[in-house]
Formats: sequence, C-alpha cells, structure tokens
Amino acid sequence: MYRIAIASSNGEAVDMHFWQAKSFLIYEIGDEGVSFVEDRAIEDVKNEDEHSMKNMEIRVEILSDCKAVFFLKIGMRSSRYLYEHGIKSFEVSYTLNHIFNTLIKNKKQGRIKIL
Repeated sequence: MYRIAIASSNGEAVDMHFWQAKSFLIYEIGDEGVSFVEDRAIEDVKNEDEHSMKNMEIRVEILSDCKAVFFLKIGMRSSRYLYEHGIKSFEVSYTLNHIFNTLIKNKKQGRIKIL
C-alpha cells in the first residue's frame, strides 16, 4: 500500500499547478483499490515570496508520506526538490478515476515501477 497526493480543486480532475494548490487530496492505493485519506490544507508563510524555500519545505512536509504527487504543472526546481525528498512528481491532465485505474491496473500487472 502506498499514498499519492493530487492537486485538484474539484476532486474530479488534476487541475492545479504546484504553487496554486491550497490543498492536496491524499489517497491510499492498495490491493483492494483506492481509498480517500484526507484533504490536506497548505498554509504558506505570510510575508514570504510564494516560491520561497520556507513555503517549499511546508509542501514537502505535508507530502512526506506520499510516494507521488500529480499536478497540472510543476517547475523543474520544485520537481527536483520533491524528488530529493523521496517524492516523485507527475504533470498530468487526467481525471482522478483515470489515474486510479491506471495505477491499480499497473500494480496488478506488476508494472508499478514509478512508485
């Protein structure tokens, strides 16, 4: 079993950029399927540049138990920082159902290599 995070404003599709997301939807992917864990809010440090290292560290802490995060867009620096902390990031424009079905199918076929 592993956790993923999704940047979504509507709970149906990946539609948020990394720095636009004010929360992340957290899901567990297991042998039985997918289960919603929680919606984790992000509280950026006030009076800091939106892209500051402090705000990056807040996001990494919030996502620390996730293997992967799905965004509409993420910059190279942010993606690299997540990767250095054990979190893989993916730019996609899919529905959540498409992501879940693909991950479950690949897991059953033994093809989960990205997570």
